[in-house]
Amino acid sequence: MVSPQNLLQVLADGKYHSGSELGNVLGVSRAAIWKIIQKIETTLGLTIFAVKGKGYRLQQPLELLDKDILLKGLSEITLNQLNRLEILFEVDSTNQYLNSKSLDGAQTASVVLAEHQTKGQGRRGRSWVSPFGGNLYLSLLWRFPEGPAQLGCLGLIIAVAIVRVLHQMGIHEAGVKWPNDIYWRNKKLAGILLEMRGESSGPSAVVIGIGANIAMPINDTDDIDKIDQPWIDVESILQEKVERNRFTALIIDEVFKVLTVFPRQQKELLEEWQDMDVLKGQLIEVHFPDKVLSGTAKGINHDGALRLESNGQEVICHSGEVSIRRG
Repeated sequence: MVSPQNLLQVLADGKYHSGSELGNVLGVSRAAIWKIIQKIETTLGLTIFAVKGKGYRLQQPLELLDKDILLKGLSEITLNQLNRLEILFEVDSTNQYLNSKSLDGAQTASVVLAEHQTKGQGRRGRSWVSPFGGNLYLSLLWRFPEGPAQLGCLGLIIAVAIVRVLHQMGIHEAGVKWPNDIYWRNKKLAGILLEMRGESSGPSAVVIGIGANIAMPINDTDDIDKIDQPWIDVESILQEKVERNRFTALIIDEVFKVLTVFPRQQKELLEEWQDMDVLKGQLIEVHFPDKVLSGTAKGINHDGALRLESNGQEVICHSGEVSIRRG
């Protein structure tokens, strides 16, 4: 049976393809092609134009994830460490999927990518809006000999890796909003979700989820309207088309680099994080379940905790939701 994935692989170039051509390539009737197109529009939020005498084409071309291209884009060091690279067409959540694989014994340095998430996860139980085929939805399993308590700065370290890539691409104003959200001019560009388990003295298994806005689909307003904060994507910043597979390979490479030296080089990595801090010197509010603290952000301490100057005293915040004060 022909799937939406099979059809989209043909239509991804954004050119017109006649119904008979699609039927011949995929080995089904033109009526079957029409039914699959309706399913794609309904379930994936994509728009496919149908023009008599020309055929069908996507509203905009798609660069689908390609395992061969990704592997060619990875450094030799990463390839030597990589145990598994899996690309899913659709999944509830890459983190949930990889957590399940982890419990079944998946090895360290296992990477899962998806074109679309139906229940993408963000921090603090929020959802991560995941339109089809335009962004990065990545989860990575890494096993550490240390216990979870020794890995408290891991999210900040992963943020360093992502911002490194953005800087390489020329997005120099990209930085980190404590603890590990990636921002550009007060708009969210990427986020990180860590799910960790292990014995107090080690070892630990961590599933690292990374979501990054590369090219938000212009037609998927239903999904985009669900985003409850200012956002931006890489293509809007650069004002040019971004190779999604290349961007993904760069992220994997850089994340592997920092994971290889963490926690041994935590001090140096946190110093690098300080240079990427978008909150430092700004008036902020830190929201806790029972109170709100206001003050000036002063960076982080050696444990990655937020330093807040409030009412003439320094307060160390190990948790809390941060917002920039307006007015």
